[in-house]
This record gives sequence, structure tokens and C-alpha cells, in this order.
Amino acid sequence: MLEFFLPQPSGAPHPRPDHPLQDSTRLRFLTPRPEPPEGISTVRADLSGFFVVVDAVGRDEALLLLLAKALRQRTGLLALRVNDLAWMLRVSNRRVIRWLDRLTRSGHLIYSVEDLWGIDTVLVEIVAGVQARHAERTVQQDLPTHWFVQVLPLVGRTTFTVYLYLLWCEPHRPDSHVDHLVGMVKLRGRAHARWHLRKLARRALLARHPAHGGLVVSDPAPPSRFERLLLRYLAIPFLRRALVHLAVLATAVLVLVLFLVLLTRTTI
Repeated sequence: MLEFFLPQPSGAPHPRPDHPLQDSTRLRFLTPRPEPPEGISTVRADLSGFFVVVDAVGRDEALLLLLAKALRQRTGLLALRVNDLAWMLRVSNRRVIRWLDRLTRSGHLIYSVEDLWGIDTVLVEIVAGVQARHAERTVQQDLPTHWFVQVLPLVGRTTFTVYLYLLWCEPHRPDSHVDHLVGMVKLRGRAHARWHLRKLARRALLARHPAHGGLVVSDPAPPSRFERLLLRYLAIPFLRRALVHLAVLATAVLVLVLFLVLLTRTTI
């Protein structure tokens, strides 16, 4: 039995500095533990099943499901907020809830809202095997989870989905056509597809091979200092709503000023 004999509390207003242990001193026991493994946090994604969800439910809903899997792997037991999903997808919280409802109706996940310690918490369960049953072949790839935190908010949802399509083509479909890209990603046409391909090329995620001239997919570069600052501002809750309110207020003030100017000219 381990016993600690601490000094008895005194009537002095401050603890005595000549005692190493006080009444409020905390005890912490250190135990031997193995060294944590080193490496990049990745999520194993079935990209064939991902595009099955794109075709069955929608492009944004499929990306939300993949983002939830990536953040589940990245954050572990830490709690996520709806805003964490919303700012990475560059949408409102209401649209995230709407996409969750569609994924629930399609049978890809189950979620419920519960009150945990006075906080409304969404408990999400991802249904296993739904994507693989409808996919022609399985293409498992390990995607770094920091792509969803650093790349997705900067390039946008559609461009990031085009990037996932190119990763899906790389191992099993080296020769592809822009029409196949349009059909798989649910784009509006060839011009829309080429615009997103040029956007990937500007960010050095897609480049021409110097030998045969084909397109080569590259890993994303680390964000710049300005991009890191932009990501921090995007992660602030209610920032988008505050900017909208400021824009509405500025527009109302401008309309009022123009109305007063026109009123003074007509009275002269």
C-alpha cells in the first residue's frame, strides 16, 4: 500500500515555500510505454467504391463520406464539429447536414443526435461493405489525411474529386479520355473538365511528362505561408456568416447613400 503523508493545512493565506509538497500539489505516475510509431497518417480508401457513391448519391455526398473517414483516422478519439466538415468542404453547416441525410437514406452511414454533457453531439456510424458490393473492381489506395485538411479547402471540392479520379486511373487505367472523366466525376462537359485539369496544373498537381508527353500526377506541395494563414481563417466558426452580414450591411449603406444623393439632386 502506497501512502502519502502531506502537510496539514495551515491558516496561512499562502503555502509555505519551504515545503516541496503542498495540499494542492498534483501527483502524476509515470509508467514505461513503447515509443509511438513514426509516419504519415493515411486513410485506406477504395476509390472504385468512392465513384460508385458519386454515381449513386452525388459527388459532394461521396466526398463528405471520404472526408469523414479521413478525419476519423486523423483525429482518433478527439471530437469533431460540424464546422470542421463545413469549412474543409467550403459549404455551410446546413448543407453538411443535408448531405448526411442523403447518405443516411442511401444506407452508407447512420447518425443520431444525442446530448452528451449538455452539448448536442452527432454520433456517426459508417456502414461497411456498401461501396464494395457495387464496384467492378477494388482499387485500394492509402491517401494522406493531411490532403483533406490542407489541399481540399484550397482547390475546392470538384477539383479535388478530379484529382482523386486521376489517382484512381494511375494504377489500373493509364490511358483515359476526358469524356470518361466527365462521366465519372459528373461534370458539365469537356470544357468544365479541362478547366479543373488546368487548375490542377497551376498547382503543380498535374504535369506533362518530358518524354512521352502524357499527364503525370504529383503529390501536393506543402502550403505556403499565405495559404496556411488562409486555412486558419477558414477554420474560424461563423466567419462566412459574419462576412455575409458585413456585405449585406455595406450594400444597405451604399444604397442608402445613393438614395440620399438622388433625393438631394431632385430637390434642387
